[in-house]
Amino acid sequence: MPSAFVTGATGFLGRHLIDVLTEQGWTIHILVRDKKAAEKLFGDRVIYISGNLTHPHDYAAKVPEGLDALFHIAADTSSWKAEAARQHEVNVVATAGLLQLATDKSVKRFVHVSSTSIYGIHKEPVTEETEKLGADSWVSYVNTKTFAERKVKEATWRGMDAVIVNPTHIIGRYDSHNWARLIIRHADGSLPGVPPGAGNFANGRAVAEALVAAYEKGKCGENYILGGPYETMHGFLACASRQLGLPEPKAPTSAFMLTLLAEILGFWGNITGKRPMVTPEEAYFATERVEALSDKAVRELGYRIVPLEQSVAECVAYLKEQKLV
Repeated sequence: MPSAFVTGATGFLGRHLIDVLTEQGWTIHILVRDKKAAEKLFGDRVIYISGNLTHPHDYAAKVPEGLDALFHIAADTSSWKAEAARQHEVNVVATAGLLQLATDKSVKRFVHVSSTSIYGIHKEPVTEETEKLGADSWVSYVNTKTFAERKVKEATWRGMDAVIVNPTHIIGRYDSHNWARLIIRHADGSLPGVPPGAGNFANGRAVAEALVAAYEKGKCGENYILGGPYETMHGFLACASRQLGLPEPKAPTSAFMLTLLAEILGFWGNITGKRPMVTPEEAYFATERVEALSDKAVRELGYRIVPLEQSVAECVAYLKEQKLV
């Protein structure tokens, strides 16, 4: 029976991974800050290790020796520069600590969840061979995820067996805080405008399956892009509207106007110390139009490309269960 240690287990993607590992009979150890909250999600399916991600020395003694895999999903996804210092601590420093933990505990393979955002903005479709521009990004999330991935790459040069996956936008069941927020705000009428961006939408369950496939079949030190259908944000919300029985969303807000609004609100936020309604970083993500190709993951990991309608339907059904729409 294979064994794993998982960070970020209680999050959107983490919950899917726990489902997949449970179904496959893994022994699962998860890092948690709030054990009672986690127990409501997983019951006795997992072994709980309490601790703070940024202080691995506090929980390292509880992690067993010789685990088959360490799945590192946890990340600080903040899109506000005021939280950049914390984000660096979580995304970069904590990743380095986990790599050391994996070495000390003789973990057989480290599976790191990165992001396609580290490639930056490119006119041509992004593949694993595309130049990574994230180190020079002014967006803290992009910058810190880039340097976290570099930590993993450097560890492989020292002998660590690690694989990196780079998901695009992820949608599906269990999502209520990521792209599902657009659906919620569209449904309750609070969305100030339709974002003008576009990207690939991966399915949460399919990405989780690919994490396990990366452990089983991935090549050490290599990247695997995990994407899905390419669609505009307007098309994404139109899909959600059909699921919810709502009218077609309005035309997208212009990228110039959204960026200008975010800059003004961001300036005021700097003065007041309060997070603006739309941050410049959020405007960046809402206006970017980058396509990513998952051919390598399909070929080598057996990755599933799931139709957008299905992924959105799974998300909407979950939001209805939670009475969020």
